[in-house]
Amino acid sequence: MCMQITQASVCGADRLAGEAIQAETDSSGLRAALRTLATWIVRSGQRKALRELAQEGHLLSDIGLTREQASREAAKPFWRL
Repeated sequence: MCMQITQASVCGADRLAGEAIQAETDSSGLRAALRTLATWIVRSGQRKALRELAQEGHLLSDIGLTREQASREAAKPFWRL
């Protein structure tokens, strides 16, 4: 009987540890997803601004890009590097 209680306690502790690891993994996955989403939002805004700069040729020289380079970069989808 004592052995069963000890084994049950160990199994219970293992189950709780497993649940804690799963919760941490889920939380970590959520953090990664939010970080990716934030990156995409920032990148989308940057590409929109670059598209606007591409219309103003003289401003592109300030950042060292040609109109073609700026247009090519601005045309990429937000999820691509």
